[in-house]
Amino acid sequence: MIKDKKAGKSLKEIGKRWYDFDFGLERNIYCYLCCIRAKSRKLRKLNKELKFESYQQWNEYVRNKYENFDKDILNEFSRYLNLRIRNISPDHEYWSITATVVLTVFLTSLVDAMFFQKVNLEGLSGISAIIVILILELFVAIPIIFVIVQTMKPIFDSSVDDNFLRDYKEIIDKLITEK
Repeated sequence: MIKDKKAGKSLKEIGKRWYDFDFGLERNIYCYLCCIRAKSRKLRKLNKELKFESYQQWNEYVRNKYENFDKDILNEFSRYLNLRIRNISPDHEYWSITATVVLTVFLTSLVDAMFFQKVNLEGLSGISAIIVILILELFVAIPIIFVIVQTMKPIFDSSVDDNFLRDYKEIIDKLITEK
């Protein structure tokens, strides 16, 4: 998380203090709106009034929240959101590269292990050999799926954050042009 060296505050704290923007809460509202899987207990904690069923309802919520802010503060808030969007890009690129490297190394070692290690199936009947092979494949497939999910999850999360911040910024920018 990027810190403001002068104030010793993080961007999340600046958002809360200056713009009444609680990133975690607002992101959870957005996730509920977009039917994005998030931690279900966080979504259950949302008030009924914050569980929007349409983009228009959410748009009105954001507009009502910031309609009393003056144009200069809204401009600063728009720049703040822009900074948050820019900070997501390197994180997203890092995870993309990391996921590619991890999957390549893992799959290469897996292929090497499967094809260059001979499994001794002598003395087993046809059905028994097939069952042994299927069990071995399951032991291989489950870790592969786990690694893929764990490496792709941060990429998905940063995409959600990026979309959320861009949608929020779009609403704030419309408010600015109306003032």
